[in-house]
Amino acid sequence: MNVEVFAQSLRQVRKSLFAVGLGTAAFFYLILLSSSSFATDSDVSSFLREPPRAIQALLGGSVDFLHPSGWVAAGMSHLLTLSLFTAAALMIAAGAVATEVERGTIDLVLTRPVRRTSFLAGKAVAALVAVTFVEAMGFASALVARLTIDKVDEVAVADLARVFLGSWLLFVGVAMIALLISAHSSLRGRAIGMAAGVVVASFFVNFAALLIDELYGLRFLSPFHYFRAAEVMAGDALLDLWALVGLALVAVTAAMIGFAGRDVRR
Repeated sequence: MNVEVFAQSLRQVRKSLFAVGLGTAAFFYLILLSSSSFATDSDVSSFLREPPRAIQALLGGSVDFLHPSGWVAAGMSHLLTLSLFTAAALMIAAGAVATEVERGTIDLVLTRPVRRTSFLAGKAVAALVAVTFVEAMGFASALVARLTIDKVDEVAVADLARVFLGSWLLFVGVAMIALLISAHSSLRGRAIGMAAGVVVASFFVNFAALLIDELYGLRFLSPFHYFRAAEVMAGDALLDLWALVGLALVAVTAAMIGFAGRDVRR
């Protein structure tokens, strides 16, 4: 890994990364704060215990709003939470190579004593740090919520750590897919669009598979299937997380191989 490439990549996005991390922390705390009202609303207890199938599918599986662990699981699957984590995953990875090619600076970068694999490894590690920072901000917010919001302290720290680890693995996989796309792209906008399209398509496939019985088998094609927040918090489905590890390793390996043999002319 090239340390200069790594450091420069983080410097370029430091303000955006801080903003996304702060937004994640604030929104996750807000989710838990607003969810605490469910515990005192007995009029809709049956709805909160077992929401309609469409809502469960939208939130990635079974959801129970009556218990704090369910609030956390729902927060992890909220569309805004997913958007913030996706932004963290893409902000460095999607432009790793495509930005340099688009600007015409890739030739200058590669004429220096920097191997292509070292250059891309620096980008990959910087993208990993970006995802880690935003996930850590969310985790810290959840820990603060345990101390300040009624009933959230019923969720064990170990359960929170498991669910944020699972989310981290999911979005590291997203980042490495974005890196792979960028390694074969010449325009940053196109790379970001394609990477975002992969995320949206994956989410839709998982949603459709959970909602429509005839499509249930398609869930294995979506990375979102392998991170089911409620089950991970309960200590179940942990082996499925290895699929996300494999996804990240395959994507980054393919990016390295593809970029090493690529003609980088625009």
